[in-house]
Amino acid sequence: MLYILVFSCFIVIFMFSYGTMLILSKGKLTIRYRINQIKNIGTDTSLDIDKMSFSQRALTPIYERISKFILKATPRRKIILLKKKLEKAGLLKSNIQVNWLYTRIMIMLIFSILFALLIYIIEADFLESLIFALLIMLLISTCFNFYLSKRINTRKKMIVKELPYTLDLITVSVEAGLSFDGAMARVIANISGELCDEFAKTLKEIRMGIQRKVALKNMNERCDVKELSMLLTSLIQADALGVGLAHVLRIESVGLREHRKQVAREKAMKAPIKMLFPLIFFIFPSIFIIILGPALIKIFKIL
Repeated sequence: MLYILVFSCFIVIFMFSYGTMLILSKGKLTIRYRINQIKNIGTDTSLDIDKMSFSQRALTPIYERISKFILKATPRRKIILLKKKLEKAGLLKSNIQVNWLYTRIMIMLIFSILFALLIYIIEADFLESLIFALLIMLLISTCFNFYLSKRINTRKKMIVKELPYTLDLITVSVEAGLSFDGAMARVIANISGELCDEFAKTLKEIRMGIQRKVALKNMNERCDVKELSMLLTSLIQADALGVGLAHVLRIESVGLREHRKQVAREKAMKAPIKMLFPLIFFIFPSIFIIILGPALIKIFKIL
């Protein structure tokens, strides 16, 4: 039984490590394979299978089949919801939702099987091992969801932090005579960050032929930030009514800075309440010990 467990652990860890390396180097392998295809145009390709690596011949088809099975087994509603969350977290790239589902499911299966086998060896109880495996799967799924939520909140804070400076640059560019698309291009060329990446996606959509208001609405859905939503709504209304963008941007810039001042005041007002609990549980007991300690010792000696 011990040899079977060791061999099973080795196979599972090997497959997980090799699969992780395959996922990380999938882009390079694809580029190399396409370059070889271009080089071999017009030549005999009957020996292409012999020239392929082990991962391309064995592991890549297994990964593709498992990924297709996961996509078929996962409800479409959950895939759409996961895609929206990955967009908000800034992680959405080509087939990233498939890789995310594959990685999460494989990690859940591998660790749950390993811990279940370990519990079964320690105490031969199948029901207890099964319950422990389900708890491990639930814990790993919760960790993945927590990481994604944390990434979304961090990205929202970064967007809010970058918004005033980016808006100032857009305002100055529009007031200098550039169009809104040209101002976005100037922002992309001079500033880097999460907000600039979103402006780059929006500019790419506009250049592909999508209407500006639709592209701005898509940006609003991707970011889901209140301050940015107010700005984009004002820009859409100004574009629909024919109002000058420079004036609207200047008003929104002033309003955004005033909103940040109000948020700072709100946090400052909350600070004394937040400091109350450390004062009661940590600082006051120390002060009482220092002040009343010697007096209590003298009282005990006298009595």
